[in-house]
Amino acid sequence: MKNSALIFLIGVLCIALVTSCAKPAYLGKSYAPTQNVDVYLDAADVRTRYTTMGTATYDQDFRSLEGMQQKVIEVGRARGADGVIMKLSEEVALTQQNGTGRVNKNSKDNSVNTTKTTVDIKKKKITATFIKYD
Repeated sequence: MKNSALIFLIGVLCIALVTSCAKPAYLGKSYAPTQNVDVYLDAADVRTRYTTMGTATYDQDFRSLEGMQQKVIEVGRARGADGVIMKLSEEVALTQQNGTGRVNKNSKDNSVNTTKTTVDIKKKKITATFIKYD
């Protein structure tokens, strides 16, 4: 049982490594590159009229939020964005269950005592909305 759980975990890690090398899909328009990209964490914080030019989702495993934020800004510059609205969320990537059981030989009905542990492995995700000021 332990071997199959270990093999499963290794498989999940391999898939995560392969997918972490992939570029996020950008859906939207592109303009001439810009030098400055303003960063917002909520659309209500944008005080200038703007048009949504595109979106991208970054759901790879990243080492630091600061590093991922820099990648988002670089994509914004390359696509010609004036600003980016970023949302951080978490989703369950894997649910792992472990359990043990013990037969109670002293009882009349041979009852079984079981213990089950469930652990959700969560993955952070950044959704970036790139904007162009009107």
